[in-house]
Amino acid sequence: MFGELILYPVPTPQDLVTQLSQERYALSSLLEFARTLSPDLGPRGIIRNVLRTVMGKSLIKEAFGYIGSESGATFHLIARAGFAQIELPDVIDRDGFDTLVTNQEVSFTALPLPTADGTGFLGLIGLGQSINPNLSQDSETVYLASLAALTSIALTNAWLFEREKERERIESELRLARDIQQSLLPQRLPEMLGAEFAAISKPSEWVGGDYYDVIQLDENRVLLAVADVVGKGVTAALTMSNLQAALRALVALLREGYYDIVGVVKELNRLICESTSPERFITAAFGVLDVHKRQLESVVCGHPNPIIASPGRSVTLVESTGIPLGIIPDFEYESRSYHLAAGSLLVFFTDGLSEAVHAGSMLGEKGTARLVEDAALSGLSLDDTLRQMVDSSQISIEDDVTVLAVRLS
Repeated sequence: MFGELILYPVPTPQDLVTQLSQERYALSSLLEFARTLSPDLGPRGIIRNVLRTVMGKSLIKEAFGYIGSESGATFHLIARAGFAQIELPDVIDRDGFDTLVTNQEVSFTALPLPTADGTGFLGLIGLGQSINPNLSQDSETVYLASLAALTSIALTNAWLFEREKERERIESELRLARDIQQSLLPQRLPEMLGAEFAAISKPSEWVGGDYYDVIQLDENRVLLAVADVVGKGVTAALTMSNLQAALRALVALLREGYYDIVGVVKELNRLICESTSPERFITAAFGVLDVHKRQLESVVCGHPNPIIASPGRSVTLVESTGIPLGIIPDFEYESRSYHLAAGSLLVFFTDGLSEAVHAGSMLGEKGTARLVEDAALSGLSLDDTLRQMVDSSQISIEDDVTVLAVRLS
């Protein structure tokens, strides 16, 4: 009436002692193993350390380990001991991974190492048979499952640790590039009778490729320069430093009359060609402004055209006269001359301004000209005028932007 009575064998005291001994061994082994898995070993170091520890602790003669690529599409063999008769490719795809895990004819136990969310795998460990008497088949299964879980956690931590190190390395590089860039920009602008100078430069990221300079040549003349180096980061900052160093060296020759503005630009172009690759070119606009005569001589090298806003809402675009620096060493640049009326506003800028968005469309050449025209009539100080121009809520600037302006009285 109560069904068949099933009798289970009662474990002997010796069986209980053996089982307890095996569980204690497995637990102590896993705890010791976990203490060795420091994230700073890196993913590859984690796998190698796992294999060494398991082989020594569990008396295993043969083992191998694969580590997954960042995409998880391929797995690379990074450690192998024994298994001379088994083909273990240096790189396997997901099908090869599944074959190693499911193959019943091999003489090893395959331990897949799953990702934290269970949607993929971080790697794979293959272990030969253990000759350790303290591990029964059942306890070994539990032990290996725990081992795989600990290894997956350690690998995840190691990946996160490496990403954090890479992030810190990149931030350190960007800080260095930003410091280089800021050191190249003039800390003070000249003070000259009859002219007011102002400049603003805002990188879109940590480091931009924009550069400007204002160098007084004598009591009446000043050299104006705005440039945009292709690219960002340390490479762009170093290219910019080459430009600044070369320009500063050539200023002495310009002051003494050995070079005019065209000669300076030609020599700059030659030096940039020699020191950089062709794809690392620089767009630039240069001008020598005689404040007393209100005369500008300019050379524009593949750069957005500077703008002269004169009283009476008259706008003049400074003509482009050559290609960007650093492309053709012996390119023949030309200059153009402009007379500025009293009260004129001269604005040099990078394409971050002309490519800004206003009312859903890019400013472009005409929109930038209108912006400068309005700025000339603002009645604000030149510093406030530039801040209003760049920080206006009516326009959206997504790239590096630099604006250098001179107002003549």
